[in-house]
Amino acid sequence: MRIQSLILIVLIVIFSSAASNHAAFLNPNDPLVNEIGNFAVNEYNKQGNKLKFEKVLNGVSEITSQGTNYRITLSATDGSTSKKYAAIILDNPTQHVRKLTNFAPIKA
Repeated sequence: MRIQSLILIVLIVIFSSAASNHAAFLNPNDPLVNEIGNFAVNEYNKQGNKLKFEKVLNGVSEITSQGTNYRITLSATDGSTSKKYAAIILDNPTQHVRKLTNFAPIKA
């Protein structure tokens, strides 16, 4: 009986930790979310682009073994036209790592 109880407890822990690794919707008004969006535009601009961050429209975050992946849709302007962009940012504050992994315009 003790072994069955132990196995049951181990299975509950495994499944509960696996279930908690899911995507969470982001609040576009959260200052951290806007900081992440601004970071994405600034990193993209280092490739010779000249966008100005406007706001995060929506997004999700997912906790991984490497940190938190933020998948966001943001709006930015090139000075005359506001467009939507999709960005993926890896953030790991404990290792002082924040990295833009993908940035692309969203075709209308």
